[in-house]
Amino acid sequence: MFSILKKRCWLACALAIIGVSLAFPALGEAAEFKSGAIGEPLGELNMQVWRVPVELEDGSGTITLEATVFKPDGEGPFPLAVFNHGMAADAPTDGAYDFRPDAAIRWFLARGYAVATLIRRGYGRSEGVRSVVLDGDASGLIKVLGERVHDINSSVRYFQEQAFVTGDHVVLVGLSAGGNGVLAASRKAPKGVRGVIAFAPGTLTMDEYTAEDLELAERGFRMFGDATTLPTLWIYTENDEFYSPMLARSFFEAYTSESDAAQELALLPLEGENGHDLFLRNDGPNVWGPIVEPFLDRVMP
Repeated sequence: MFSILKKRCWLACALAIIGVSLAFPALGEAAEFKSGAIGEPLGELNMQVWRVPVELEDGSGTITLEATVFKPDGEGPFPLAVFNHGMAADAPTDGAYDFRPDAAIRWFLARGYAVATLIRRGYGRSEGVRSVVLDGDASGLIKVLGERVHDINSSVRYFQEQAFVTGDHVVLVGLSAGGNGVLAASRKAPKGVRGVIAFAPGTLTMDEYTAEDLELAERGFRMFGDATTLPTLWIYTENDEFYSPMLARSFFEAYTSESDAAQELALLPLEGENGHDLFLRNDGPNVWGPIVEPFLDRVMP
């Protein structure tokens, strides 16, 4: 998130990649997008696409982000889990971007939560520019994090105003770079957000980093963690291909070092070659559910 990425990850395991900003159609070219729900809820999961209006940071205009909402049966209102995806350099900027962790969605729905899977700016059909930075550009990395925080928290505020949401019972959930995003968003999260769950957040990869890289990453995590007051749960697997237990502990300790908020780190044993995609797996809830459920019981009474 805050340092140098040495290795690409199809799940978008970090925030920094080599390149330049990827253009997305200008606001005038995407005028067909209107905010709000599109159509009626469909299927057993009551799936419905929404367009979420987000005013740009400099006030120059408003973009809309795509989110797919899933709801339990009934009128609600429901507590809300906002899912945030990772980073993928080859993700489309003008067509569908598939982020639907079905097993995780069903797990939350079974516990009475509505789920909004948010697609950040410049991904798929979400408007705006998806920014990337040159390797080692610390200020650029902070800018990217700021954009992601703005997208997440603006979307939370929008959904809190919707009739199907219990506005003071919201939890943020993020994977990989999305985990970094929800951790950073926690210090400016709207009132009503009760907690943050980050699956495999991080930046450096375990097979190639320097002491300088690690120091920069820790400094960034410390900066974004020092002002948070929200409970957070970090979940890694011991066989994550990108973040070793040593790196996981380093990131967690830096983020929590200057905060009095309740923070938890779970390093889960998992069979297989790579546990980085645990959140996306069909059997994932069997592994992380026993950790997540008591956390939710504490923060979302």
